[in-house]
Amino acid sequence: MSAWGPMSGAAGTAGTAGTAGTAGTAGTAGTAGTAGMNAPIVGIDGSLGYPAYSGSVSNPMLASALITVRESSLAGNATHRLYQPDYEPVQPPFLCHEEVNWDPKKQVQGLQPNVRAALVEMELLRNIRFDASDVSATVSLTNGGPALATLGRLEEKVFKRQLQLVASFAALRAERSLEILTQVVPQSAHWSSIAGLSPERHRYTWELIGIGLRFAMMVTMQLKYELNIVRPWVLSAAIQPMLLTPGYAAYPSGHATEAHFVAELIPLLAGDHAHPNSESKHANRKDGIAVQLNRLAFRIAENRVVAGLHYPVDSIAGQVLGVMLARYLVWLTNDPLPRFRDCTLHVGAVAFQHPDAISGGSERPVFDSFVDQQEHVTKPENALPLVVPPAPVLRDLWALARREWA
Repeated sequence: MSAWGPMSGAAGTAGTAGTAGTAGTAGTAGTAGTAGMNAPIVGIDGSLGYPAYSGSVSNPMLASALITVRESSLAGNATHRLYQPDYEPVQPPFLCHEEVNWDPKKQVQGLQPNVRAALVEMELLRNIRFDASDVSATVSLTNGGPALATLGRLEEKVFKRQLQLVASFAALRAERSLEILTQVVPQSAHWSSIAGLSPERHRYTWELIGIGLRFAMMVTMQLKYELNIVRPWVLSAAIQPMLLTPGYAAYPSGHATEAHFVAELIPLLAGDHAHPNSESKHANRKDGIAVQLNRLAFRIAENRVVAGLHYPVDSIAGQVLGVMLARYLVWLTNDPLPRFRDCTLHVGAVAFQHPDAISGGSERPVFDSFVDQQEHVTKPENALPLVVPPAPVLRDLWALARREWA
């Protein structure tokens, strides 16, 4: 799971920046870097963030990683349309002005970003509950609301069998090492390469992403604690992870959760016509933002398996959790505008609904599959309630972020 800190503030950029690599943001530091006075934005100041992506700081490692990730994301026919004489680009995901005429309160806009973040986190957390049984763990809405996401409680034998896959993925470490190292911290450069994010133009978008990732991390940690699956190295000294193993459980994958959370959140925030649930003719376009971010999330999650830190099933559970939490956040904004462009979004996806039927020998995520299509995932069919609990600070931060896409 990635770690991140403030973009600036009383602590300067010590929490995230400097040429010392990722020491300020990565490893097992968790959210220690967010204690500063100002914006709790995804750690984008470091040598793997915007300074390197903009070229102001030379970082061949990041450049090489972006090149190889792009090659994987464009697999198949993603660029096929570019060479057609009647090529029609996906309509840019910019919103019409009438869709962003929602004025946020000056009280919210005037808050220090770390205070705004604390208030939004309270709004996000107070509406969910956790339930666990012998067969699963579930995140649901409070007051009898529907389940958001359920993860099957897999048996220990499943993870023992998964060791064979983890060991085989290790053969990719040499060619994936640069990707793995640049994806330890939040993958800001990777997301920006696809969605055109900018630290100046998308300040509130980054703030929203940072808060969302921290929320997703809190939920993930609760489920990791409940399900309590040991890391691969515990089962075999032959795994030898190429990165320091975090001091918490493996299942579900935090990196997979975060990557899929962002892959779902950005298209919904920006009104991407290529989102698979859109009724646009561009839905599910391989050269659209939604598909490319989903493929990137797959690659990020897979790289954690390559590094020896996770089992493949962790990534499936992370995809379910990340996408469902992103949809919950968007629902909680109570946005009255057509934010989904006629998309119909449901929650309640289940990873491994029948845990006793999972052997562990072959279960792994399928490339280019959204959560509705992923193997070993029960399709989400729960409708979110029409009555949305009040979340005024989140609602106004969402409005500020949406304006950046107009």
